[in-house]
Amino acid sequence: MLNIFCMMYYFVGVLLCALHVYVDSLAVDDIDRHPSWKYFDTEQCGITKYDDVQPRIVNGKKAKLGEFPWIVRLGIKFSDADYIFFSCAGNLINRHYILTAGHCLESNTIARIGENNSRNTTDCDESGCAPPVQDIGIKKIIAFGYQKKTRRRDFQLVLLEKPVQFNEYVVPVCLPRGPILTKDFLGKTVRIAGWGYNNSTVQTLPDDLIFIRAPILKNEICNNIYKNPLDQSQLCAGYLNGKDSCAGDSGGPMTKFLKHRERRQHYLLGIVSYGKKVCGSGPAVYTKVAYYMKEILDNIELD
Repeated sequence: MLNIFCMMYYFVGVLLCALHVYVDSLAVDDIDRHPSWKYFDTEQCGITKYDDVQPRIVNGKKAKLGEFPWIVRLGIKFSDADYIFFSCAGNLINRHYILTAGHCLESNTIARIGENNSRNTTDCDESGCAPPVQDIGIKKIIAFGYQKKTRRRDFQLVLLEKPVQFNEYVVPVCLPRGPILTKDFLGKTVRIAGWGYNNSTVQTLPDDLIFIRAPILKNEICNNIYKNPLDQSQLCAGYLNGKDSCAGDSGGPMTKFLKHRERRQHYLLGIVSYGKKVCGSGPAVYTKVAYYMKEILDNIELD
């Protein structure tokens, strides 16, 4: 009798596992066939000028000019002064939309695209100079019910007043699709970029765009650090100390250079959500973009 129950338990487990894979496959197919993909340049997204030669941030490295051509800055432009208060970062996903964190200010009025050094009027390196930054007004913010108490659903779309002009320093990041939607990146290294404080103690803001490389960790590690347990819509990434995203990096990109359909491109895996009050003292939490892809695509409207 015991053997019969064991066999039944085994076959039920196999059946449930197969059903889970089948459901995941259906979800991936629905996303891959979504009509809104026509608004995305899936062939040219996620490509930088460095890919052919090189297959909130504490203790990071300066980004090369054009190394993160999809990162944008979101802020408030005051009408009585020629000044923009930047509070968040974001990710250019096509000519019209930016994907950022849900907790970023809904009062943001402008997006700056194509910036590398925040103090330079024109960004240059040994190969030449980038075109001037594009400051574009925000037409609409599409919220998805950010849960302030649990910090879940921490993402939103920003619709721009006019389309962005692409160049080698301004390129949209790729959004997850196909097998990337369900791939487990545990232990894999990602890149996280931003202009946030590089020292939370003295709160110094860097002039240059900074990035770090960090591993994706088990959610349980962040669960042991933060009050609210993470769910499958969130990612835990970073180190126990030394490198981290920080205040001002919110909404910025967590990306990975991945091969899909015989080509390597940079894909947006996560959005900077929150971390420790003392930056660099533990891993941080990121919104998992793949989890919300259907909702994101459902809300892209340009017709």
